[in-house]
Amino acid sequence: MKAPARSTDLVVLVNGFPRLSETFVLQELLELERRGLSLHVFALRRPDEVVQQEALSQLRAPVEYLPESPVAHQRLRVRLAHTALFLQRRIGYLNALADALASPEFSRSLGARSALLAHRIARLGSPPLYIHFAHKPATIGRLAALLAGVPYALSAHAKDIWLTPDDELARKVRDAEVVLTCTEDSRAHLAALAGGRTPVRLAYHGVELKDPPPSRHPGDRPRVLAVGRLVEKKGHETLLLAAAQLRDRGLEFTVRLAGEGPEWARLQRLVHEVGLGDRVAFLGPLSESELQAEYQRADVFALPCRKLANGDQDGLPNVILEAMAHGLPVVSTRLAGIVEAVVDGESGLLADQDDAAALAENLGELLQDPNLRERIGQAGRDRVAERFERSANLPRVVDALIDAGIVGASHDKRRGPLQAVA
Repeated sequence: MKAPARSTDLVVLVNGFPRLSETFVLQELLELERRGLSLHVFALRRPDEVVQQEALSQLRAPVEYLPESPVAHQRLRVRLAHTALFLQRRIGYLNALADALASPEFSRSLGARSALLAHRIARLGSPPLYIHFAHKPATIGRLAALLAGVPYALSAHAKDIWLTPDDELARKVRDAEVVLTCTEDSRAHLAALAGGRTPVRLAYHGVELKDPPPSRHPGDRPRVLAVGRLVEKKGHETLLLAAAQLRDRGLEFTVRLAGEGPEWARLQRLVHEVGLGDRVAFLGPLSESELQAEYQRADVFALPCRKLANGDQDGLPNVILEAMAHGLPVVSTRLAGIVEAVVDGESGLLADQDDAAALAENLGELLQDPNLRERIGQAGRDRVAERFERSANLPRVVDALIDAGIVGASHDKRRGPLQAVA
């Protein structure tokens, strides 16, 4: 069976799209398009979010959603997809199917979605695949790549690394042409699993430098800003307990929580229990412009992240880098990814996770000392300029894909051959 002519340079598979909390995914897609690549995006689900990223309108790539549980008419599509893939690559198809059936991750639903994706990849001319997230997207994407006979690259982040069993993660890493990740801690872990078979490259989720917040009037009540999904690993409970201690010491301040999530109701109950109702505001999900305004009005940024008992933890939250890029002093915890950006006592103040008393001490120092806030805020901004600017880190993603041959042969007639950035 003759393969269709290639109409797409790169297929990208993500978990949910678009997601407000995953600005880095959209920024990578836009950078790939700026470099002349024709993309086709597939997502496993469409998030139910009212607020969306403002840059989404710049994306030219079509976005398709793979069905979660194929119903009757989609089961016919799945059978047709399997038939077409078998006719196109008999031995390769059978080897891929045997691999899938031997995997503990395999299920009929995952197999169906993999077959549908593989068939679409073949119909697009069999371009390479770039997978974001090492859990379910990589399970489906790896099998789809094997079925379609195309190479794939993998970008792994945080929860998807630490909650995926090492044997499963190693299989996904070793079969990839290149693996990208966003902290040195996760790079070292993935490189150990790769066993020298796959290059593992570090590319931080860069941010743009912003103007520092304007000088505040001495009489203004200082603002502590926390940004992130309201989930257990973000440590909002520790922040609220620390705030209660500061209130008891007579300090004036407000806490503003931007984001939504399953912890919303529990955190509101905690605010009531510790008597912080007049000091804590739940802002919900914010647009980019609304969030920028919050950064500009804040005095301190706090996000006391936690490593949960099941191993779930953040890598280096983008919002910490965003706060540093705005010149805000950051208070956080000593998690492995966070310490890559926040140097305790220099570009931020760190406490052990779940230590509300130590967190209160750090916050209290900053709330009472405007000069310390300015010094640490400027040092944080300087550190972003040195290592974490978007303009320096985004090209590393593209360069890694080029070096691995994932996009090396693609070109745009208007721009000429796609080239790595030196």
